[in-house]
Amino acid sequence: MLANDFPRVWNDPSVEHRERTRILRLIIEDVTLISGPVIQIHVRLRGAATRSLTVAKPLPIAQIRKTKLEVLAEINRLLDHHCDREVAEILNRQGCRTWQNEPFNLKKIAHIREAFQLKSRFSRLRAKGLLTAKEMSTRHGVTFTTINSWGRQGLLTKYRYDNDRRCLYEPLDENLIMKGQGGSKSQATVPRFCTSRTGAV
Repeated sequence: MLANDFPRVWNDPSVEHRERTRILRLIIEDVTLISGPVIQIHVRLRGAATRSLTVAKPLPIAQIRKTKLEVLAEINRLLDHHCDREVAEILNRQGCRTWQNEPFNLKKIAHIREAFQLKSRFSRLRAKGLLTAKEMSTRHGVTFTTINSWGRQGLLTKYRYDNDRRCLYEPLDENLIMKGQGGSKSQATVPRFCTSRTGAV
């Protein structure tokens, strides 16, 4: 009889999925699910016999995928000093993993940052008053190229804010800019100090 052979047939790896579905249709008349603190399952078999069982409710997918609070706090802290890619690298070195038990990467950090409305590295630097190279050139009356040159020479304090090594700059006091003194061979416009650094805010 099928009832006696059911476990053997059902667990036979050679039985295809569609055949298992056909077997269920031969045995089961209908199934009623009642959701509550647990899920109640009432099965009516062909021939009027019934079976009832309960199973625990699965966790909501939002809870399963929820980033741990301690990891979220660490991401928020690291964003004060690092871009998304650097944050991912640091978390991986610390042994942290995503809810899927996978290493972090640039896209995962960006997704978490957006989902939990964490400010980006760029926004945090802007909030501290740092300027783009274009804004610096306007503020100090020099060319965009000059600002980038000063940055490469270490004459300006600059901070990387993204994964392409783009930077924002600390604005200089106007009195620190020394203009050239006329003539084709005059001294170029330069900051009057060169103690700036490149680093993290």
